[in-house]
Amino acid sequence: MNYEPATGMETSALKGQTLTVQANQAWQKADVHITPGTHMKILAMGKWSLAPSLNVWSGPEGLSGTGKEVPWINSSALMGKIGEEGKPFEVGQECELRATGEGDLYFAINDPFPWVQDNSGSMQVTLYTTTDSPSMTSVSSGRGSSPSTLSPLITENTPITIPKETGKRTALVIGNAQYDIGALRNPANDAQDMARTLEKLGFDVTFMLNAGQEQMENAISEFGRQLYQGGVGLFYYAGHGVQVDGENYLIPVNANIESESDVRYKAVNIGQVLGKMGEARNGLNIVILDACRDNPFAKGFRSASRGLAVVSSSAVKGTLIAYATSPGKVASDGEARNGLYTKHLLTHLQTPGLPVEQVFKRVLQGVEQETNGKQTPWTSSSFSGDFYFLPTSY
Repeated sequence: MNYEPATGMETSALKGQTLTVQANQAWQKADVHITPGTHMKILAMGKWSLAPSLNVWSGPEGLSGTGKEVPWINSSALMGKIGEEGKPFEVGQECELRATGEGDLYFAINDPFPWVQDNSGSMQVTLYTTTDSPSMTSVSSGRGSSPSTLSPLITENTPITIPKETGKRTALVIGNAQYDIGALRNPANDAQDMARTLEKLGFDVTFMLNAGQEQMENAISEFGRQLYQGGVGLFYYAGHGVQVDGENYLIPVNANIESESDVRYKAVNIGQVLGKMGEARNGLNIVILDACRDNPFAKGFRSASRGLAVVSSSAVKGTLIAYATSPGKVASDGEARNGLYTKHLLTHLQTPGLPVEQVFKRVLQGVEQETNGKQTPWTSSSFSGDFYFLPTSY
C-alpha cells in the first residue's frame, strides 16, 4: 500500500490536469509521476455503463430517453493506482489521498464481469496535486473535518525485512470513528497505526477509514477473494460494535439504528468475515476486535447486553479471535493517541521471535496491569501451528 487516505485539500486556487479514461481497456497511464508526500484530489465524471444493452448509464445523461440522472453505477467503477505494481484504490466520484510511495499514476474502469466484456463509455478525470512533507500524513474523516497529524509507530527508517519463507500475509484493517451519533477518540489512530505496522511485518494491507455498510461489505468480499491465494489472513476492526442475540455486529459510521431489529440489516455481522475465512481454508486466520465500547444505541435496545459476545473459533479451523476485553465487558477507549488494547498490541506485534499466542498473552498482561485488573483482553483459538509476526531472524 503506497498511499494513505487524506482530507482537507482546497482546490479553488489549484490548476487541475484532465484526462479521459476509456472502458474496456487496460490500466491507462496519466503521465503524472507521484512521489512520497504528494497530496492528491481526484474528481471524475462521465458517461459509462457496465451493461449498455440495459440502457443504464452513469452521468448527467442518465437513463436513455428519460433525462433521469444516475450519478454512479457503483463506487468501484473507476480505479487508480500509483506505480504498475501499486495497490489499486477506488475513486468513485471523488477521492483524496496522500502518497507514501513513488510511481506513475494509472487509471482504469473496473469491469466486475470480465467474462462479459460489456463495459462501454468513458470518464473524465481531473487531478489536483500538491506536495507536502513526507513525514506529515492525515486521516480522512469522511465528515469534512480538518486533517489529523499522525506519527507512525514504525518509521520508514525501521529496518524490518520479513523472510520470504514466511509465506503470503493478507490483512483488512477498518477504523470507524466519525459516527453520525458522535465521534470516537482513538479508532482512526488505532487503525492507521495497525495498517502501517502490519505492512512493515509483511502483510498486504487493505485499509479503510470511516466506512459505510456497503464499503465494509465490499471490502470483506474482496478480502475473501484475496484469502484464496493462501497464507495468513488477518482482520482488524476498531470502532463501535454491538451484540444482538449472541451475534456480534460492527457498526458503519452512517448506520441509522433505532432498535435492535435494525442492527442485522444496517450493521455488518462478524460472521461475514469468518465465513470468508472459512471458505478460503487458510492455515491461520486472525480476527482482532477492538470494538468493545458502550453501546451507543442502548436506549433503543430491549436487552441490556454490553460489550461483545464470544464467537467460537472452532467454527473456522485454524482461527484465533481476539477481543479488547472479556465477553460482555466494555473496554477503555484510551486517553492517549491509541486505545489501551491496541497500544499494547502494537508493541508486542513487533517483538522478534514471539509466537502469536504469546503476543496476545503479553497484551493481556499489559492491559490488566495498566487497568488494575478492570479490563481483561480475551482470545479464542483453534490454531495448533506456529506463527510469528516477526521471526527471530528478520
